[in-house]
Amino acid sequence: MEISRDGAHWGQMQVNQENNQVHFHASGELPKYGEILRVWGMRDGAQPLLIGVAEPAGEGLQVERTLTKQYLESLGYWPELPKSYVAGICPPAFEQRPDFHDRFIKQLLHNDAVTLNREAGMSVFTCKFAPECEFPFAFIFSCCTVKNACAKLIWDEKKDCPVWTVPE
Repeated sequence: MEISRDGAHWGQMQVNQENNQVHFHASGELPKYGEILRVWGMRDGAQPLLIGVAEPAGEGLQVERTLTKQYLESLGYWPELPKSYVAGICPPAFEQRPDFHDRFIKQLLHNDAVTLNREAGMSVFTCKFAPECEFPFAFIFSCCTVKNACAKLIWDEKKDCPVWTVPE
């Protein structure tokens, strides 16, 4: 996979999974001004995953790091690994999602069928509601509204509980 820096190509990332471990190997160009570069893995809504600090290797820089699947899972990066990689001197900005305590709600964050929008202290989860589609809100259906084949679940971030809504 490509590693970008300031929106431009910087290097390449190779990821290999073996047993209970994931091996990351990044290689890229030397910086022009001698900065200390770090490489992060990124995925929507998740905190950047620091892969490591780039070290000199031949004519460029490289990062070698092995992480266990259990460690990656504790950071929210297993079973879904980073979708992109970024090099830089500071961590990339990301949209921080609220810290949910309910384990079922946490699982919704990793479900590709679910989208999350935040509105005034509320997290609004949505997904399709159709016979041929997975329905990840089944565990809390009584708190959802359904309209035009779309289910909506509103979660109060402050109270850390669902908001019961009147059907539309």
